[in-house]
Amino acid sequence: MIKLRIAVVAGLMIAALFSTSCNKSSSGDKDNQSADTIVAASNDTAIAINLESPVADERVLLRFMPEEGKTIYIENNTTFASDESVDTMRIKANSTKYVKAKLVVKGKEKEGYAIDLTLVDVHKTVKDDSGTINYQYNKPMTNPEDEMDRKVEDCMVNSTLTLIMTEQGENIDVRGYEAIIKKVKAIVGAQVPDQYIAANIGSPTDNLEYFFISYPDSAVKIGDTWDVEVPSVMQGVPITLKTVFALADRRDGIAYINFNTVASVDKSKLPPEMAAEVDKIHFNAGVKGTGEIFENTGWPRLMKFTQYLDVSDSYQGHATSSKQTGVSTIRIVQQ
Repeated sequence: MIKLRIAVVAGLMIAALFSTSCNKSSSGDKDNQSADTIVAASNDTAIAINLESPVADERVLLRFMPEEGKTIYIENNTTFASDESVDTMRIKANSTKYVKAKLVVKGKEKEGYAIDLTLVDVHKTVKDDSGTINYQYNKPMTNPEDEMDRKVEDCMVNSTLTLIMTEQGENIDVRGYEAIIKKVKAIVGAQVPDQYIAANIGSPTDNLEYFFISYPDSAVKIGDTWDVEVPSVMQGVPITLKTVFALADRRDGIAYINFNTVASVDKSKLPPEMAAEVDKIHFNAGVKGTGEIFENTGWPRLMKFTQYLDVSDSYQGHATSSKQTGVSTIRIVQQ
């Protein structure tokens, strides 16, 4: 039971941005604040539903149909704040992260579009109670332990993965991750299990969380909504992610979309005694954001969203709390 509670309090989070270990921002939506003053403010202001639009009653079929051979570059700027406590012990951290990535459309396969993803630049800065760490791709660090972490982080950059994307915006496969595992093993040792490495370093695809939108089954008009429900597992705990999308507006070939994701523990997949304990834990987690989508191709040109977690628990005389907020802006910067 303690294992379940620790899992819930430590990390029932919805996207990899909550696992950032050291962070920074650069060009694009550059954050010039120092690590002492970084605050992850909200980035989830919804776009007004424009029922007065001249095309309010027209329906549009949103599909991801990228042009073969197309290359685009995107930037992801993220700020992150966390406040963790166990009884009287409290740890607070703030961070920023900048990622630039290249996406190349290789062509359409039977299952979907094959798109090569390559991170080309990463900067990170994190500040917590123990100090500040600055990370930049391919820049050596003076502290030996930090330098080891930097070399592992570097394995994620310039390592190409192939995504298979459906016309409805769903990523159904990722190929090439084994090459990253091989790079990491050359640093940490071949004896380290693949599963352990994967669990600790994440994936370059983590930087595209909530960049792609799940499109509806049929054409929609302004004001229409659709939802997607996805089962997942976080820290060994089964969860359900339910996202509700709304077409808010259409202007000059751009579809403006609001979305709201709520995470919940799937108690039906837990033993009865564990499900009863989950009911005693305060848990609130999700994502809110907006997107601007090219109607002719389905490429998102701008995604802005906030991810949040608020968990608290009292068990066997110990009080635990975890509050985390991450704010991201992902935009196309070159195409």
